Amino acid sequence: MEGSSGSSYNPQASELETLQKQHEEKTLKIQELKNQIEGVKLRLEKKQKQKKKDTPDERKEAFNNLSEKYNCLREEYNALLDERSRDQN
Repeated sequence: MEGSSGSSYNPQASELETLQKQHEEKTLKIQELKNQIEGVKLRLEKKQKQKKKDTPDERKEAFNNLSEKYNCLREEYNALLDERSRDQN
């Protein structure tokens, strides 16, 4: 009598391992993006507090650059979250 947990090759187990690895990689990437977003957010807030030290044009350019980077990271983060939630379903 053969059991389902024998030493024979199980393609479903291999697929499950692959999916688990992909899930872990996406989870790590999401965490990395969260950290990057938080870092950009803090730099943006810090830059806004340095208003007196920079000229208005420098402040505006720095703000725009940081805002653009923040938005790009946020979009990537949200896309990964959507992809992960679709994979889980």
